[in-house]
Amino acid sequence: MLHAILPNKLKLVLKICLGILFICSGILKLIDIDKFELYVYSYNFLTLGASYVLARLLIAFEFLLGVALVVNLYNRYVLPLAMLTLVGFTLFLGYAVVLGRTDNCHCFGDYIKFNPTQSIIKNIIFMVVVLLCKGTPNFNFRLKWYVLTLCAIVPFVGVFILSPPDNMVDYSVPIKNNVNEELLRDYIQPNGVLDTLEIGNGRKMVGFYSPNCKYCKLSARKINTIQQRGDIPTENIITVFGGEKKNLDEFYKETETTPLQPIFLDVDLFLPLTLGRFPVVLLLEDGKVEYAFQYRSIDEDVIKDFFSASNN
Repeated sequence: MLHAILPNKLKLVLKICLGILFICSGILKLIDIDKFELYVYSYNFLTLGASYVLARLLIAFEFLLGVALVVNLYNRYVLPLAMLTLVGFTLFLGYAVVLGRTDNCHCFGDYIKFNPTQSIIKNIIFMVVVLLCKGTPNFNFRLKWYVLTLCAIVPFVGVFILSPPDNMVDYSVPIKNNVNEELLRDYIQPNGVLDTLEIGNGRKMVGFYSPNCKYCKLSARKINTIQQRGDIPTENIITVFGGEKKNLDEFYKETETTPLQPIFLDVDLFLPLTLGRFPVVLLLEDGKVEYAFQYRSIDEDVIKDFFSASNN
């Protein structure tokens, strides 16, 4: 085998480089955690809240594995773990290919984009590197157990401190701080600027977005997935944009979402309604605001219960 003739120093360099790549992968996912957690959620395995948690656990695990490779301890266990991890990721990516997914798999966040097929090739290369590193001599120093314990604890605690899951923090604010309800009532009245889709009749979800707003795009992706998973009728969901229509195509292209009855408002009408804040997502019953969310307070269970109750 090739690993038997490779110099130990070269094996060590390859192993450290692989560890650095795992560390970089975790860091880039954490920097772009909002998109990564939505990517996890999009596979319909977990609830939105569970997706928040799993996304962070995966980041912490990748960081831990990367550090374990770099510090070059207990290779007898670390190298097989790295191989199993890569095999697991590759099987998942294979499932994504079967589903026809061609979007960024977020292996390196949103900064270095790979589709599932490209990432499978990357993982195969990484597996070869792991095989080449077999037999790398361990470093040996005092207190190595303390080092490994610290390396294990810090990532799993740190990732939840640096980026607490949205469902573990209360981001809710009073309805009056999200929308001008009096102005909304005027807008949805007959001949009002928002009366065309009968927003004031029945149960509706209305999202107020700016086409160029990062968190508006994330909200659209989140709402789109909740709508599909909850079988919420598309006619009950309305999207109100404030800004220029020329940016709308780019909005839907970037978010990979389906247009849900979009309406445009002039900025001088849009901003007073949302109190200058966006995104805002409202749940209305016969025109009355029952719930109001900003991006981080969007609650999957509340939305599903709201619409399921209307069918009973």
